[in-house]
Amino acid sequence: MRCVLTNIYLGVCFRSICTLHCCFKSCLLIIPFFELCNDYTLHGPIFIQEPSHVMFPLDSEEKKVKLSCEVKGNPKPHIRWKLNGTDVDIGMDFRYSVVEGSLLINNPNKTQDAGMYQCIATNSFGTIVSREAKLQFA
Repeated sequence: MRCVLTNIYLGVCFRSICTLHCCFKSCLLIIPFFELCNDYTLHGPIFIQEPSHVMFPLDSEEKKVKLSCEVKGNPKPHIRWKLNGTDVDIGMDFRYSVVEGSLLINNPNKTQDAGMYQCIATNSFGTIVSREAKLQFA
């Protein structure tokens, strides 16, 4: 007889693969939870994609910048962004929007928008902060 049990403890997904001979001996494999836990398992946020540096050409016909951030978690994480350590207020500036975690900046402005960005993801199991991504204009 064989059973497979999956649990999360302190942000790590544990899977016990047991036979009649080892279940009582605490046979346990520790595997990073992003490789093991499915979308139905409750867990803190994890990055699928963190933002990368972006160089925006000043003469670009495309008047948008996208800073990518993709996150998994259950419950679904809330995403917010920081620019130079200060929260980006999506509600106060119509140029900013968050779409599926990524930050879109319409009509980017070198004076207001250049700097270091970070994506922050939070759910009831924790908060993660991305690496910094520099938005430059040239």
